[in-house]
Amino acid sequence: MLLLSRLHSPNTRFILPLLITALMIIFHPFFTPFVVTYSQLWINLPFILLGAVVILNYKQPQAQSGFIAIIMLVAYSVILYWLQISLVNTDTKLIFCLLATLLPINLFLLRFIHLPKLLSVGTGVLLLLLMIQCAIGATIGYFYQQDFSNWQHIHLFTYHNISSLPLLLIIFNLAVCCAAGALAVKYHRRIDRHIFICSLLTTTTFIFFHYQLISSSAFILCALFLLIDLTYTHYQQSFRDPLTQLADHRALAQALTQLPANYTIAVFDIDNPTTIINKHQSQAINDIQGSIAAILTEQTQLSPHLYFVAQQFIVIFEHKKIADCQAIIEQLQQAITSEKHTIAPIIIEPQPQQIATTVKKPRKKAIKVSVSAGMCSANTEQTTAAVLQQAIDVLQTARQKNKKKQQIYIVENNDDTLC
Repeated sequence: MLLLSRLHSPNTRFILPLLITALMIIFHPFFTPFVVTYSQLWINLPFILLGAVVILNYKQPQAQSGFIAIIMLVAYSVILYWLQISLVNTDTKLIFCLLATLLPINLFLLRFIHLPKLLSVGTGVLLLLLMIQCAIGATIGYFYQQDFSNWQHIHLFTYHNISSLPLLLIIFNLAVCCAAGALAVKYHRRIDRHIFICSLLTTTTFIFFHYQLISSSAFILCALFLLIDLTYTHYQQSFRDPLTQLADHRALAQALTQLPANYTIAVFDIDNPTTIINKHQSQAINDIQGSIAAILTEQTQLSPHLYFVAQQFIVIFEHKKIADCQAIIEQLQQAITSEKHTIAPIIIEPQPQQIATTVKKPRKKAIKVSVSAGMCSANTEQTTAAVLQQAIDVLQTARQKNKKKQQIYIVENNDDTLC
């Protein structure tokens, strides 16, 4: 699993699917005898694997990956039951072009649709939309099947020596792949990785549709990608703090053993937490910590090494000295200070004599807070645990002596001054 964490760098998220897809295209003709021998298993395997993806997303708080698997299952069913006839047939060509148009659009739209869970109204709406699209495709096929062949050659520019997919649809599918890949590189989100992988492999299926059982191979590979990524995500969840959803002390202990020689550790903590508790309530600190965690999570450059341990936020900067990290920390402090952090009100049950009267609902409060940070860079004579402890100690010691807010405290042996 540590190896998997290394494979989740932005460049790897983009290059690895491309590499595996290219290898599939190159070696697929050599594996065709094996695939044909076990054709029944090969045809049914995508249903089993994609079904497993749907099941794994059953209790996920964000179930977009399950919806992606549903769309892929519908697309594979269309390929299996309506596109096994030669594409010389006009009806088959029309269904093929409609599928190559609608599938990338449906995949890409899921990135912008909020779906809280798999078993919800959203599932019914999605299935209804897919049924409407199938009905529209059948209607178009019924009324325009005679003229579609000529229209395809005139407007879609099909070059059979390149691919059975019209040139305009090849460009469209590749554009969707590039857009999905850019999102996967820029944002550290599971849904972006899954859309990129699915759009890449379905585009490969459509372009190389003349390969025998290419759709089964591509959809199997797609399902395996999704399953591996989901398995890693489930593994990560066991090392997450339930309050902030950031990596916890167990993940930090693993990360400390994998750090390079050059790194800097920064520890954040809320200023004057006792004052906040006295003025509001103890739950207010939890609400503020959750709000700060959301702000830190938005900084994608921090995602690989962002932790919440013992009520403190810990950030590890690899291959950076303190001077390089100060500007980043100051920006984070400004972002946290400028944000209004919402505190949930205390809900008090009404007394029996108050039931007859109207009880006002408590309102949420929004307050501003600041954070201070302690920093320590790597020393060849120190262990990673010692560097972390020094960053914690310099923050706690300096805050006991200095009551100023929004400060950056640096360990003295780092040849930096107190900020």
